[in-house]
Amino acid sequence: MVELTVKGNDLHVEILGWDKLLGLKSSVDVPLGAIKSISATAGLPTFRRTDIRVLGTGIPQVMAVGTYWIGSPHRWAFLDLRRSSKDVVSLEIEGQFYSSIIVEVKNAEMAIEQILGSNGTIAQMSHNRLQQGD
Repeated sequence: MVELTVKGNDLHVEILGWDKLLGLKSSVDVPLGAIKSISATAGLPTFRRTDIRVLGTGIPQVMAVGTYWIGSPHRWAFLDLRRSSKDVVSLEIEGQFYSSIIVEVKNAEMAIEQILGSNGTIAQMSHNRLQQGD
């Protein structure tokens, strides 16, 4: 599980508890202007055979914590979630090392509102695109 906080113009992703050890990372900072879209989901993403866990811990269909090379086309992602995760925030990012951050939080809707409230119109437009299905 992680805690999302806005510090100035950055989103600070603080990894909590044992997940720091499991993911071999304690935090990730992302400029708010680099966030393309935000959404709330649940559970683990669907992995392909070509997806690779680079740093961290992964148990297929149970948990994923750490840095992954996933998707089609492949991109770097930081994941911190389990199959039982109900409040998951998915961030799509541009121009940074991680193109995607998918993490479990205490309250996904509240975390999204906090990010949208601090990022103003850019994030609001991204959130509107998600709601419209673009």
